[in-house]
Formats: sequence, structure tokens, C-alpha cells
Amino acid sequence: MSRTDLISKPLRVLSSIARRLAVNEEGVAGIEMAIITPVLLLLLCGGSEISLYARSHFQTAQMASTVADAVARYEAITSSDITSIFSVSSEVMGNEDFKENGYVILTSVSRTGGAAPVVAWQCKGGSDAQTSKIGVVTKAATLPGNLTLDATDNVIVAEVFYRYTPLFSNFMPVETQLYKTAVFRPRLGSLTSAPGC
Repeated sequence: MSRTDLISKPLRVLSSIARRLAVNEEGVAGIEMAIITPVLLLLLCGGSEISLYARSHFQTAQMASTVADAVARYEAITSSDITSIFSVSSEVMGNEDFKENGYVILTSVSRTGGAAPVVAWQCKGGSDAQTSKIGVVTKAATLPGNLTLDATDNVIVAEVFYRYTPLFSNFMPVETQLYKTAVFRPRLGSLTSAPGC
């Protein structure tokens, strides 16, 4: 066997194998599936996480609105009324983990005469204690959205804090503190007397 045959024979075998592989389409679907599956899983998990995060934002805002509106409907409110309103907080939120990761602060802000708005009273509920961004009792109040009160006006402000924990921690590894407020004017009474919370 000549030296040329030693080199050309393996090359012919390799080219024959290459031609057969080029025309053989078996397993193409499996390879395509193996390539696309991680991308599809990433889209599915990422889309689910974004949906849950957006839902938590909506529910936190809805809860703040519901709590402030419920209190604003009272003519005079007691601590047991506040306790009842806070007890349904997790149901308004739509999930059980609000009891462990949520906190509600209810504040009455009033203005008498030409003085600056002052925090008349506050009630707090939940297990994830937070500090009110509105202010402390008998001190000047900072209303959300640069809201200004007319003389002798008062409002009820609900602040809801919710610690969102991602379902898929690989997509959003950091817990996020959601914060929403709602402001309502009392309908039947001034609600400036402390309910004793």
C-alpha cells in the first residue's frame, strides 16, 4: 500500500461519514429542544416573577385604599374597630404571608387654623414593624404627594408596608419593601380623637 493510499483512504472514510451526517436529519428536533428549553424556562419563570411582583404592588395599593376608606366611613372610631379592620388586612391582600411580612399604619392628620398639619393619632398593626413616613403623634405631618390641607381640615392616611419575597430567588435575589399610601377625608366625623390604639 502506498503512502498516498494510507492518507486518502481515511479521508474518504471521513468524507463518507460527513456526507451521511449532512443528509441525516434524525435527532434535529431533540437538539433544537435542548437549545430552546432553557430559554423557554427563563421566560416562564421570569414572566411569573414579574406577574407576582406587579400583583403584589396592586394588592398593597388596594389594601391601603381599603383600610383608609373603611376608617373614613366611621363617625367615631374605637380601638376595637381598628383591630377589626387590621384583622382582615391579609384577606384584603389576598395572601396569608401578609401576617408575617406586612405592616399597616393608620394616621389621622389634622390642621387647626393656620398651623401646619399635625399627626393627631396613629394606630399600627402587623408583625413586620415599620416607622411611619407621615410623622409621629403631636408633631408636624408630612403628607404623601405634597398634599396640602385647608384650615380646619383633616384626613386619614393609611400606610401599608409589605416585604415581597421573590418566588424564584434566582431572578430577583433581593427582598423588596413595597410601600403604598392612601388618603381619605372622613365622611361623618372629624376622627381627630385618638381611638386608644
